[in-house]
Amino acid sequence: MNMINAIGYVRRSTDRQEESLAQQREQLQAYAASHGMQLVAVYEDDAISGSDFDRPGLRQLLDNATTRSDVHAVLTWDRNRLARPKDAVDGMLLERKLLQAGKRVIYAGSGREAERGFASDLLSFVEHHQNGDYLRKLSRDTMRGTVDRAKRGYWPGGPIPFGYDRLIIDEQGEPKRIIRDLEDGTQVMLHPATGGMLDRFAKGKRYKKQDHELCTLVASTPERVRAVRQMFDDFANGKATRQLRETLNKAGFRTSRGALFTVQTIIPILENQAYVGRCVYNRRTLSKWHRYSEGKSVERQDEGVERRGKGDWIIKDDAWPALVDANVFDKVQKRRQSDKAHNTRAQGRAVRANYLLTGLMVCGCCGAKMTGQTCTSGKGYRTRYYVCSAHHAGRKDQCPTRYSVPADVVESYILNLITTDLYRLKTDDNLHKLVADELRRLAGHRDDAREQLQRRLAELDQQMAKLRDHLLSLDADTARHLGLYEQARLVSGDKAEVEAELDKVQDATPKLPSVALIRERAVAAFDDLERIIARGTLEEKRYLISLYVQKTEADPDSEQVRISLCPTLFSSVIAGAGFEPATSGL
Repeated sequence: MNMINAIGYVRRSTDRQEESLAQQREQLQAYAASHGMQLVAVYEDDAISGSDFDRPGLRQLLDNATTRSDVHAVLTWDRNRLARPKDAVDGMLLERKLLQAGKRVIYAGSGREAERGFASDLLSFVEHHQNGDYLRKLSRDTMRGTVDRAKRGYWPGGPIPFGYDRLIIDEQGEPKRIIRDLEDGTQVMLHPATGGMLDRFAKGKRYKKQDHELCTLVASTPERVRAVRQMFDDFANGKATRQLRETLNKAGFRTSRGALFTVQTIIPILENQAYVGRCVYNRRTLSKWHRYSEGKSVERQDEGVERRGKGDWIIKDDAWPALVDANVFDKVQKRRQSDKAHNTRAQGRAVRANYLLTGLMVCGCCGAKMTGQTCTSGKGYRTRYYVCSAHHAGRKDQCPTRYSVPADVVESYILNLITTDLYRLKTDDNLHKLVADELRRLAGHRDDAREQLQRRLAELDQQMAKLRDHLLSLDADTARHLGLYEQARLVSGDKAEVEAELDKVQDATPKLPSVALIRERAVAAFDDLERIIARGTLEEKRYLISLYVQKTEADPDSEQVRISLCPTLFSSVIAGAGFEPATSGL
C-alpha cells in the first residue's frame, strides 16, 4: 500500500479540560499509521482560542497546505480544533481553502472527511455553528462571573497595576497566596501571612487562579509603593511624564512583563482609579462575543475594542487599600485633562488624523500604494483598514485580490518598535562613549594638555588662597620675615604663565561641543521624537516612520505584513534641529 503524506494540526485553548497537545499528536500519529498515512509535520497553537483565525500554527498549516505538492491530506482531531468561529461560514471557508489547494481534510476523532457537496457542507455548517455556540455561551457565563466579581469589589481581571500584588482568596474570604510580578518578568508565589516564597514561575509562564478562587489587590513592596506615591506627587507638582519614566527606570523598576517604563505605560498608571482603592469595570469592551450594556449581557455583531459610556461602568469604592491620596489623585486628573485640552488645541485636527502609513505601505500583489478605508458597522462602530488603492479604484486587472489590513495592529506595532529603539538608543552608554572617543580623537593631545593646565591652575588657586589667609592673620613685618609676600609674587607669576598657556591651547583647539552638551542634545532630540509618537501631528509621525521604515508590504497570500527597516536610524534627526534632515550624523 502506498503511503500518502499528511500534515497535522493540534490546538489547545485556555480551557483546562481540553486534551494536551501531546495527546492530540499521539492520536493523529495513531490514526495516520492505521490509515496508510505518513505524518510529515504537525503544527500547533497553544493557549489560543479557536475563534482567533490569526494563529501562528494555523498560518503555517495554510501556507504549507497551499504550497507543498508532496502533501495530500490535512489531519486534525475534530473541527473544533481547527476553528470555533463566530460565524459558521468562516469555518466553512477555512475548510474550502484547504480543499481548493487539493488537500483532503480529515477529522481523526470521527473519521469524517470534508468533501465538496451539499451533505458535507450542511454538516460542516452545523458543526461549526455548534463549536462557535460553545464559545458564545462560555463568553456569556464568563461575563456574568466577571460582572459579579466587580460588583463585589474583587479584581475583575487584567494586568495588575504597578505597586500592587494579587491576593488570591477562597470563597470564604480566606487568604491563600500572594502573586508578585518581578522586574525580570518572572512571578513568585508568596505565603499571605509570612511572605515566604512558595513557588516561582519562569518568564512567559503566568500564574492562573482556579475558577472557585477570587482575586483582590494588596500593596506590593514598600519600595514600589513609595515609587507610586512619588510618581503621583511629582506629576501633580508639574514634572513631565518623561521625567517620571526616567526616575522609575533608573531605580530599576520594570513593568509586570519585565519591560522598561515608557510614557505610554506611565499615562495609564496616572489615570488608573485603582490607586485610590476604586474598582472600575466595563469602561471598554474587549470581548468579541458580548458587551455588558444596560445591566445585561448583549451579544455583539461586530468586533474590536469598544468604549463604553459611564452609565455602563461598574464602580465599587474601597475595594482594596488605596496607595494614593484622593486629593493628590484629583490634582493629577485635572492636570491630565488640562494637558489633553492643550494638546488638542495645539495640534488641531492632526491629533485625530487617521492612517499613518498612507503612501508608506505597498500592496504585495501589484505594488500599488495602500490607502486607508474606514468601515462602519450597522450599529455605528468604525474600524480602520488599509486596502490596495488599485483594487479600491476598480483596477482589478492590475490587482484582482480584495483584502484589507487592520490599521491599528500595524501602526501600533511600528510605533512600539520605534519607541523601544528610541529608549534603547537614548540610554545606550556605548553610543555616548563613542561620541566621547570621537571628540577626544578630534581634539588630539591638546585636550590632555588643557586638562593638565586646568589642574595646575586649580592647584595655584588653592595655594594663593592659603597665602591670602596667612597674610590676613599676620602683621606685615612677620609676613615679610616669613617670605609670604615673595611666595605670593611667585605663585601669581606662575598663575599668569599657566593662564597664558591655557589661552593658547584653547585658541588652537577645535571649537567642539562638550560630551555632556552633545549627550544633552541627543537626549532632548530623543524626547522630541517620543513626544511626536505620543501626540505629534500626522505629518510628523509619518516623517518619523519614513526615517525608520524602508518598506512596508502587505502580503494577502501569507496574511502577513513585511516591514523592512532602514540600516541606520535617526542619525540625521539627532544631528539636526527639529525635523529638518541634516547632512551628517551624530
